Amino acid sequence: MRFRSLRARLLGVQSVLVVGLTVATLTVVSVRANRAVGDRISADLERSRNTVVAAEGERAGQLRLVAELVASLPDLRALFGTDEATIRDFLASYLQAHGRRELRLALDTSGRVVARTDTFAPLALPDIAATWIEPTLRGQPAGGYLAVDGRLFQGELAAAEAGGTVFGFVLAGAPVDDDRASALKKASEQEIVILSAQGVAGSTLPVARIPWRSSADLGLESGAASPLQVSINGERYQAVGVAIPGPSPIRVVSLRSIDQALAPYRSIQLGLLLMGLVAAAAGIAGSAVFARSLTAPIGQLVQATERVTAGHYDVTLPVTRQDELGALAGSFNTMTAGLRERADMEKFMSHSTVEMIHRGATPAGRHRGERCAMTVLFSDIRGFTSFAEQRAPEDTVTLLNEYLHLQADIVKRFGGDIDKFMGDAVFAQFTGPDMALNAIRSAVEIPRAVANATAADPTRPPLAVGIGIATGDVVVGSIGSDDRLDHTAIGAPVNLGSRLCSAAEPHEVLMSEATFQLVRDLVAAEPVPPMAIKGISAAVQAYRMKRN
Repeated sequence: MRFRSLRARLLGVQSVLVVGLTVATLTVVSVRANRAVGDRISADLERSRNTVVAAEGERAGQLRLVAELVASLPDLRALFGTDEATIRDFLASYLQAHGRRELRLALDTSGRVVARTDTFAPLALPDIAATWIEPTLRGQPAGGYLAVDGRLFQGELAAAEAGGTVFGFVLAGAPVDDDRASALKKASEQEIVILSAQGVAGSTLPVARIPWRSSADLGLESGAASPLQVSINGERYQAVGVAIPGPSPIRVVSLRSIDQALAPYRSIQLGLLLMGLVAAAAGIAGSAVFARSLTAPIGQLVQATERVTAGHYDVTLPVTRQDELGALAGSFNTMTAGLRERADMEKFMSHSTVEMIHRGATPAGRHRGERCAMTVLFSDIRGFTSFAEQRAPEDTVTLLNEYLHLQADIVKRFGGDIDKFMGDAVFAQFTGPDMALNAIRSAVEIPRAVANATAADPTRPPLAVGIGIATGDVVVGSIGSDDRLDHTAIGAPVNLGSRLCSAAEPHEVLMSEATFQLVRDLVAAEPVPPMAIKGISAAVQAYRMKRN
């Protein structure tokens, strides 16, 4: 199974949470800011629409008063009987006297323009009779927008009467242009675009940037406001248009820049973004520190566990925390201390004793014992007793342990088990199908190892070993009392092996008849004269292993 770092997973989860929370916060702020700005712009544009309608209505009323005032002048009846130039001069002088620049038109009863204040050029108004004159004759207000020589005017018509008879009409008009758009912007506090059927009549924005070329492009029903969003040179605007009714109606569009309205929020969002990045970085750094503080002890525990698995029980963990991980480290140290104690105790016990303890044998089972086939090996260091008498006890123990260690390693290498050390002697056990052969192999290696160790240090005495090997059925069990037991093997082969060891000369290996029969095809050995063995009534035939 692929190993995945706990620290990396913790850091990943915490980083995702921190970044997710930051992104969610910025998203919520952005959505709410856009919603708030949209609501505010919609409200402002609705107020602008009402302001535009009111301003246009007020201007129409003013133009109507001017038209009625001029139409009621006493001299106007006589002027209508003169030529066009005289009428024009009269109207122009009146405008100049009152400081006004509105358009003035004098019309006869058929609707023909008989004089105009802006120029001497003739002017044809084909729809004036039906759309302006007839409502005026019915006593209804007549006004609207009309195009004069490519320019758009807002006008109001008044009848000129004398003695109850209409002898003509006066039309007062004011230009609809950029100045008018600026006036409406000042009143409504929004950008203004005025559209007619002929095109853009007035605007507070550059005409080239406007996406509409006539009122038809706006698609508004008369009198209705329709909010929409447009892009002008990459800048987003929300717009609402209103149709001003009457002959030749116009559309007045109020616009508000969404980007400019969002600009204050953008700075707040930028600040929040920077704060979010800092918070995310700090959160990730804090998560890394937290993950490290959490996983470092776990990593130490993993490494320590691997060492214990490899058999190194001397490892301990530092207990630096007062939490569950600290308690875990303390428990681990307690466990390794127990393992060390157990390993140390196993050095004083044979492998079979340890297995018996591991099996959890009952006291009754321990005393009963078990019969099994076994090859036993006894090895004794010749001349060690006299050597010990001449040396300090400390030196004697050191040297003895070295030689016993050499023999124990060889026995374990060939699958044997040290039952016990008896002074300078070793009692080893071998079981299994190759027990006799493994005992012989150990008997070959032990004298060689002892000789090599002696030769390596000229100050050491010329020590040698004698070895006895016997094979047969033994009883393995715990010998002793309930409070002090010795798990060992007893039986005739054990006694015979010990006696053969005592009878062996230095560097000599003696084996029993049963052992020889198991290895006769593999080992060169020769019989020795029958031997009288204590505890055995008949003479014992033994064999001496030949040296290479």
